[in-house]
This record gives sequence, structure tokens and C-alpha cells, in this order.
Amino acid sequence: MKKIGVVEGYYGEISKFDDRKKIIESLNKYNLNFYLYAAKEDPFLRSHLDIEYTKEWLSAFRSFVNFSTDLSVEIGVGLAPVKTAHLSGLKEKIKIFSEQGVKSISILFDDIEGGFCFEKQLEIFNDVKTSFSELSFDFCPTVYATELIDKDKNHNEYFNDFMKYFPKSNNFFWTGDKVISLEMSNNCQSSLFGFNNENIYIWDNYFTVDSCPKNINLSFCDHLSHEFISSKNCYLINLTGMPRTDKLLVELFGAFKVGEKDSFETILLRHGVDERLLDLIHLLNPNSKKKLQDKDRHKINEIMFSWFHPLKNEWYPYLHNLKKGENL
Repeated sequence: MKKIGVVEGYYGEISKFDDRKKIIESLNKYNLNFYLYAAKEDPFLRSHLDIEYTKEWLSAFRSFVNFSTDLSVEIGVGLAPVKTAHLSGLKEKIKIFSEQGVKSISILFDDIEGGFCFEKQLEIFNDVKTSFSELSFDFCPTVYATELIDKDKNHNEYFNDFMKYFPKSNNFFWTGDKVISLEMSNNCQSSLFGFNNENIYIWDNYFTVDSCPKNINLSFCDHLSHEFISSKNCYLINLTGMPRTDKLLVELFGAFKVGEKDSFETILLRHGVDERLLDLIHLLNPNSKKKLQDKDRHKINEIMFSWFHPLKNEWYPYLHNLKKGENL
């Protein structure tokens, strides 16, 4: 089964289950079928794998899984054993999530600044795959984008080991040329020679705001093509943690994927974007030439103080930066 959907994999405030269920409803509406729970700020997925969730949280998670299953959306979980000594805790977490109905586990080694070793990571990955043969597993390497390959000697050596020893039949995540790539195509995988396209899973950070706090990237998925998505066994866009914005992003991604006839502007208006902002929305497209004139600054300022909507509350700091030209 192809996995096309979203990943809750950003830094910042963790979503509430009610908001997650609304995302699931949006995924179902556009025939998107996968939600990867990999919240960076959930310590029980990363630095504290050895500590158990409360019974109340697990009950709420199981309800979330059941709700999603009823809407034909699969829930996956991303676990990050950043402390290799926590292998027993990792296995226990996998067992617990399996008992909640999760069948897809991602083992994530992204965003580790030091002390990483591909050989040890691969040992952990192979160990859990063998121990839980009834589940499906994929892998996120520490070097998960082209720009990280030559970050320093350790990253370069790591990537060479990954290319040499990672089994070509296993699936792994890649974000493209950049951590936040502004173009997603076969070209962004050129450094991954020897791997099959079907085994390269895409974690698309285009809409992410945690790594670029002054910007909010927004377009009708101008950074990718239908052909590229169609070629993928797994393509996930990273959410932002802003509930209203995330529902908008799911609709944009879903509508783009299926070739929905509604225009970009129609979708924006449906989610509460002020009509006066439509003429300036191109300024949020990172691939466009941004020319902010004085009249535009005045208009943005006017909109900020007369547009009343929950979406505006999420976008206010980005509009403020846009008005000041600090997003450029």
C-alpha cells in the first residue's frame, strides 16, 4: 500500500487529539491515507524511550487509531532511539504501540548533532525488524538531505557508510536537496545512486515553520509534480502544529494530488483567508520573486488589524514579518 499523507514531525507545541482527528477527516476527504506520529517535542518518542506513557494518554491514542482506521487512514509512529542504550525501551515502546493497533514503525536518527554511528544505528534497526517481523519498518538516517552530506567529516563518513551498507531493499526517508527543499523531483535524489526510487520515502518540509520562524511557505504545491508523487510508495508533508493552517495544507496537498478543479484562491477563501490578501499571497511562495512595495505594506497592515479569524491568529507573526520585510 502506498502511504500518502502527513507527518506530525515538527518542533514546537504538540497537537491535541481533537485537532489530529480533524486532520484525519481532511485526509479521508482527499483520499490521503497515512498519518505519521513523530512529534519532536514528545520526549517519550525520543530522549525518554525508557519511560512509559500514562494509561490515559494510551487510551486517547488508541481512540485516535480507531477513529483513523474507520476513516481508512493508517497511523504510523516514529521512534528516535537517540540514546542507543535505550534499546530495551525502544522495543517496549514498539510493543506498546503495536498493542494500540499501530503496524508501521519509523526508526528515526535525524537531527543528532554528535556521537552518531551508522553501524550502531543499523544494528538497532535490524534488531527491531527481526524482533517484530509482523510490523513494517522504515528508517531515517542522520544524513537525510543532500546539504547534510558535506556538513563536516563525520556527516560525510556517515553518508558513505549509509550508501555502502544500508540494505537496498529497505525503505528510508529523504527530504531532498535541502532540509527544507523548494523543489521536489527525481533530481533531489541524485546523490542516492544505487537505491530504487520505490524505497526512497519523502519527508517534505516545504510548509514547515519551525526551521524558518520568520516565514510561512505557501503555494499550491508549486515545488512538486504529480509525476513525482505518483512514483512514490511514501510521500508525507510535514505539518506545522497550527490547527487551522494544517487543515488548509492538507486540502491543498490533497487537491493538488487528485487534480482538484478548485483554484488555489477558492481553497484559501474556504479556510478563512481574507479576500484582500489574495493579491499578495504570492509573497508567501518561496520560489517567487518578492517585490514588496509601500502600498503592499500598508495593505498588509490594514488586513492585520481588520481581519478577524482563527487562521489570522496563527498567521499574525508571519504577516508582521512580511510587512517589515524580515521574511525576505
